[in-house]
Amino acid sequence: MANALGLIGLLAFIVSVIAVAAAVTWLVVKVSPKRENAEERSS
Repeated sequence: MANALGLIGLLAFIVSVIAVAAAVTWLVVKVSPKRENAEERSS
């Protein structure tokens, strides 16, 4: 039973890390100023 709870805890930790990363990315996109004429990247 402890092993199953450990796996659930690990899964919750992974989900929370991904959620924090997504929130930080969203915040940076919202806060950073928009560029009027952004140059296209040459690949």
